[in-house]
Amino acid sequence: MRSLRRHATTLILVALAAAAAVALLVLDRGSVSTDEAERRRKNLFEAWRPDEITELTVTMASPGAPQTARLTRGEVDDAGQRPWNVEIDGQRYPADEPTVDQLLGTLEFATAERRVSAEAADAAALGLASPRLTIALAMGPRRERLLLGGSAPTPPGAVYAEVAGRGVFVITKQLAAALDIPPDRLRSRSFVPYLATELSGLTLDGDGGPRRFSRAPWGGGRGAGFRFAEGAPEGSGVRVSAEAMDRVLSTLGRLQADGFLPDEVAQQAAASGGPRVTLTLLPSDPSAKPGVIELGGACPDRPDHVVAVRREPTRAAACVHESALDPLTEDASRFVDLALVGAPLDEVAEVKLAVGDRREGGARSLELARAGSEWHLRAPEDRPVPTETGRALVQAILDVRATRLLPTASDPRALGLDPPRATLRVLSTPAESPREGEPQERIETLEIGAEQAGVVHVRRLEDGAIAEIPAAAAGALLPSEVSLRSMQVFDFPPDRISALRVERPGLVQRLRRTGDGAWQLVEPSGAGLAADDALAEELAELLGGLKAERWLAPDPGQGYGLAAPRLVVEAELSSAPDPGGAAGDAAARAARVEIGARAGAGSFARAGAGAAVFVAPPALEAAAGRLLLRRDVFAVAPEDVARVTLTPASGKPVVLEASPGGFTVAGAADQARATAAAAGVRDALADLRAEGAVALGKPEQHHGLTPPRLRIAVDLARPASAPAGGGAGAPRPPGGSFTIAIGAGDAFRGTNVVYARRDGVSAVYAIAQSRVRPLLEAAGVAAAAAPAGAR
Repeated sequence: MRSLRRHATTLILVALAAAAAVALLVLDRGSVSTDEAERRRKNLFEAWRPDEITELTVTMASPGAPQTARLTRGEVDDAGQRPWNVEIDGQRYPADEPTVDQLLGTLEFATAERRVSAEAADAAALGLASPRLTIALAMGPRRERLLLGGSAPTPPGAVYAEVAGRGVFVITKQLAAALDIPPDRLRSRSFVPYLATELSGLTLDGDGGPRRFSRAPWGGGRGAGFRFAEGAPEGSGVRVSAEAMDRVLSTLGRLQADGFLPDEVAQQAAASGGPRVTLTLLPSDPSAKPGVIELGGACPDRPDHVVAVRREPTRAAACVHESALDPLTEDASRFVDLALVGAPLDEVAEVKLAVGDRREGGARSLELARAGSEWHLRAPEDRPVPTETGRALVQAILDVRATRLLPTASDPRALGLDPPRATLRVLSTPAESPREGEPQERIETLEIGAEQAGVVHVRRLEDGAIAEIPAAAAGALLPSEVSLRSMQVFDFPPDRISALRVERPGLVQRLRRTGDGAWQLVEPSGAGLAADDALAEELAELLGGLKAERWLAPDPGQGYGLAAPRLVVEAELSSAPDPGGAAGDAAARAARVEIGARAGAGSFARAGAGAAVFVAPPALEAAAGRLLLRRDVFAVAPEDVARVTLTPASGKPVVLEASPGGFTVAGAADQARATAAAAGVRDALADLRAEGAVALGKPEQHHGLTPPRLRIAVDLARPASAPAGGGAGAPRPPGGSFTIAIGAGDAFRGTNVVYARRDGVSAVYAIAQSRVRPLLEAAGVAAAAAPAGAR
């Protein structure tokens, strides 16, 4: 004690010094340095320290009570961030982080147009006694406050603003608008309380019926990894379509409140239409409450929005866009996964096929594994596989879809599944880290039954579902060594093709290449028919570089529609130079492709009789399945035209005369309008190119050409030359004139067309309606809309 008394004075002085140091530190933090003041002398706030901002209050004047939002910073979260929360009307919500960041950024860089002198700074006169907006913030020991008042005379739209302790300023219209954020907008617009990764399941009730989904043990990212808890037509436990569930989860992730509603307004609006769907979100955390959201009922003053009411875990009501209802009201059958394998291509690591009974030693196997971006065959032999070939084999398996799923209680023996004909095992690894408790690998095993009356039954062991698929599609589940062939079917330059022959039921087309490289039509024969060089060359290029989309079977048997092919394409090839000087053999001088039944977008095909079956790309059939006839039989150079007469089915003919200044309409009352119509006719005639020929010989009734809607008689001033690309057989206008007949509207290869025919040419063509419209309008004929479907 004696010692303490002796040093008491010293201790007191040390304590006073420490207190003074703390006080000085606080004062120093609150003060503004000379450098800081100089840097920010044009800004409204003379200091800005974002890391020290802990609170922000925004108050907006309104006809009733003022609206206030108080923003406070939370504790550091797992991501190392300090999220903002907002308190409005005594209720606490997560803040809308982008809007808060935008407001803070605006405040940080806010500058004044000019300062108002102290003598002129009358708060009442400048609208600052009752400000329309007040922003107050706590920044460490500093307290800042900004008021927005009335309008300033200049610049246009400017506003008076007062910064506490600094004075009154004039700010621009743009800055005032950026600061004028309604307090309600500072509230997070996210409406769904849980992320997809936080869910153990979800349910949908209302439109679409009851649908109960739960996480499946096999896991999976995005929409994969869910199964029916109940509500599936085929029974509980059936796998949910990853695409359908992904649409639901994506909708929930994008569900935003476009405007919050008072509870009583939301209840009235929802009662008018009733909730169309109730969504219940089941969180993985057993301590968390389920999320319950009801959607439906017209939103006030928003015709394309519906009311959303969140009842749990916190209550909120808002307007959301009506498009959110679409994926949430799908029928349960739309959620059933008809794919045999659920893993996406880029996650597949291994495929194993065993055909036959291993126990009896009669099984054959095929094993394919990914090695980085490459593929490697392990069985029946060990060798690398071209990347393109490996991907095609696996993609073919993934593309197989069931026509339907049978009830899981179906008798396997009656369906040819006991024992199965083959077993296919697909191993995949998730692209993203699995959720806690989910497997690192996914193994999907398919038991493939024997063919029965054109169908094959396949059991997915993952969920026990039994799928029914067409026998032709089942071939992709039974890959053989032929499946690992190079995808290149033919590989020769198109200019080696000296002749083409395309046969389909009731029609044979033959073309031969002339000495100058053009194409000459040999068959069919008819008045004015000639080959279209571009169409023939397109077919030659597709044939010369033909690649299979995938290989299926070494022999077509009686399947794939190849016993009676729909199309046969043959090419005669000129001999290719041989390094030894010998001419190519007979096999190298011909190429033949038979096209059978459709296989998705493509077609089953084989390159010659008895050859292996592959899937040909859709472009080959599109090129070979059309008439290879000239498409420019209607076009005529305007300078060759002397007169055009447009005669509609009902109405008077319209005559257009050629003149040095362009076409004119004879006897027109409104010359300005007639001149515009005549110019349209002139341009249309020059651009009257057909999409393609659709029929040979006389027109059929549905072509609408007997009689036509419009007859176009073209009188020529001089004989016109054959259109470019027409070849040696291209027709020339007979005499000094020709006639075009325009018929009914339709659709052809995805284009709205009208049927047309030209005298002297024994074929019916399809011309795009947009090309014919100026002629129809000039004749006073309304263009008809094309019916649904294409010929």
